[in-house]
Order: sequence, then structure tokens, then C-alpha cells
Amino acid sequence: MGVADAQADVKLYDLVDIADPSALLAEVHLLVEAIHPDFDFGFMDRIYADAERLFQGEYPGYRSSTTMYHNLQHTVEVFLCSARLLHGAAQEGKTVNARLTELTLASSLLHDVGLIQEETDLEGTGAKYTVGHEQRSIAFMKDYFRKSGRPGFDIHDATKMIDCTCLGVDTAKIAFGGEATKFCAQILGTGDLLAQMADREYLEKLVLLYLEFEEAGLPYDSPRDLLEKTHGFYDMMRGRMDGPLGGVRRFLKAHFAARWDVKEDLYEKSIQANMNYLYLVLEEEQDNYLNKLKRGGIVQRIEPLL
Repeated sequence: MGVADAQADVKLYDLVDIADPSALLAEVHLLVEAIHPDFDFGFMDRIYADAERLFQGEYPGYRSSTTMYHNLQHTVEVFLCSARLLHGAAQEGKTVNARLTELTLASSLLHDVGLIQEETDLEGTGAKYTVGHEQRSIAFMKDYFRKSGRPGFDIHDATKMIDCTCLGVDTAKIAFGGEATKFCAQILGTGDLLAQMADREYLEKLVLLYLEFEEAGLPYDSPRDLLEKTHGFYDMMRGRMDGPLGGVRRFLKAHFAARWDVKEDLYEKSIQANMNYLYLVLEEEQDNYLNKLKRGGIVQRIEPLL
């Protein structure tokens, strides 16, 4: 097999074991150190550990995460994708300072914690907070940052970054603290979208997302209804990424070239594979389409809930 053939065979999930928290964190360390060799990882590593504890039900005052789509796996994938975008941007000469690098990655780890229930909240799951969960995430972040002694301008900038993950927010109306903060918010907003759509089990996990949406009262009639609208969602999100979110996904090519000597954007490659396979899924009749979704045994485990 030639070099070109070997590169064509590389897939996103071949590079880092995202199921291994230590391996994923080590990869982010490597990328950040390539940008800022003297970076202090103390605060970021503490948030990473606390995010794990929070999702796993080991953080004081909170239950373990009860949402099956917006879970710890999604959060750490957004964390990694955000680091890759920052690294790729640096390869292209667009480097943000260490403070904003730290805030981008910290915000990525906290952007969905608003879906986690407090220990006294025993009704339903965290999916009931789907609409507006970003503001709950921001409230948690503010309390965490204050207790950590972070200054007000850090809280302000992290708030705007998490705001950028809300699809209902017009980013043109966000009062960023400056162009660099806006750029980092665009990184996080883009990382949140790419990480989920490029997931190898994205189509299976959309069935989990349907269950979250059902509890939240969002207007989808069935898992198939959500799947049928996914190509349209991708088109809209591509427009969002290349418009309001500044087209920062273009930096991924520079990342994969510098880090892995791969001459393509593996997120886009994975997303296109998902979108192409979705056509095959939707060709099946109502009674059979779920049989096409077999990765991870996800659909088979939750089928009784459908």
C-alpha cells in the first residue's frame, strides 16, 4: 500500500482513543504545548477531572448525568476538537494567548453541564433542561470560576464562549470582549457541532437524542422523523459554521497535516460518511430502518424505550 492509499484509509477515530480519558487529555496537552510551550495546565486539568466527577455523579450536590446523547463522551470530544482547531489555527499563524486558550478549553468542558441534575432533582432526566441548558451551564461555570478565584473578565469571556454553543443565539448580538474572544467562541461553537456530527456512532446516537428531545417537548414525531431532518440540519449547521462561526473549521486541515501528516480534514471525511450512510438508512421501510443502525449496540439497548 502506498503513502496515498494509507492516508486515504485513515479515519478520525484511529488517531486517539477517545474512550481513554488519560489518552485524550495527553493529546490535548501535546497540542497546547505546541502552541504555548510554557502553558500552565493546573486549572484546565482540574476542570477536566471535575467534569469527569460531575458527569459520573461524584461531584458534591449533583446526580450523575442522565442524558444519553449529551454525556461525558460528547463533552470530551468537543474538548479535543476545540484543541485541534486552536492548534490548526496556530499553524496558520492565528494564535490566541494562553489565557484565551485556557478559557476556550475550560468552557468546552462546562458547556453542557446545565443538563446535569442537582441531587435533589429526581424527576425525569436532565433532558428536560434541553431548552436553555446553556444558561444553566453558564451559571455553574460562574460559580466554579468564582470559587477558583478567577477574575470577572475571565467569567465574562467564558460566558460568551458558552453562549456561542446555543443554536438559538444570534452570534452577531453577542457582546464579545474583543476579536480574539469572538474567535475563541467561534472555535467552541464549531467544535461542539463537528464533534457530534463526526462521531462514528452519530446516527445511532441520534436515536438517543430523539429521546432527549421527546422529554424536552421538542417537535419530532419519531426517531425516523429526526433522522429524515438530519441532512437539512447538516446543511444549516454548515451555513452556521461558515457564516456566523467564521469558517474556523478550515483550520483542521492544517492541524491534521502538522500533527498526523494527513492531508485532509478527517472531521469532514467522517461527517460525509455519516451523511452518505444516512441515505441508505432512510431507504429502508419504517419497520426495518433501525436494523441499519448497529454501531455500539446503542439502538438495540434502548429499542424498548422507542
